[in-house]
Amino acid sequence: MSSVVVLAIAIAVVLLVLYWSGRYGGRGRAGTSLHRGPGAHTTAKGRPKKGYSDRAQAEAQANALSTRDGVAMNAYQCAQCRQWHIGHRSR
Repeated sequence: MSSVVVLAIAIAVVLLVLYWSGRYGGRGRAGTSLHRGPGAHTTAKGRPKKGYSDRAQAEAQANALSTRDGVAMNAYQCAQCRQWHIGHRSR
């Protein structure tokens, strides 16, 4: 009976770690998020990326965010979904 309880606790811990790493992994925590990668459709905070249907809309929003936040942003076309997303300009 006790081995079943230990096994259940171990499974619960593994599932909690997987959930936590997928939800809260991001910048400064390299390798913790299992859902992120080159084709990920989530932000560094785990939220879904917003897609824009055309480049003009995405660039207008990127310029607005750059002005508001003082951080250089750019628009790029996603190779996975072919929509336009906004990201931080690479240095």
